[in-house]
Amino acid sequence: MTSMLPFTPPIVKRLLGWKKGEGEDKWSEKAVKSLVKKLKKTGGLEELEKAITTQDPTTKCITIPRLVNSFCSGIMVLATAAAAAV
Repeated sequence: MTSMLPFTPPIVKRLLGWKKGEGEDKWSEKAVKSLVKKLKKTGGLEELEKAITTQDPTTKCITIPRLVNSFCSGIMVLATAAAAAV
């Protein structure tokens, strides 16, 4: 995937690697960046990455803060990947 945005943090790249389905990469990247920013504030980012990468069903639940509608499709793609991983 080629980044459409000026700087893509490594965590965003790792999470986008789990993306399932088709979709506009630009919007998916923006959605994941927004999710990462929100989860950093609540401390759920590490748990989300752990749940996705280890595919361990015993990981903690992660509360995803309310998101702007334009980002929901990208988040749903990522959430689908997380659900499929467990």
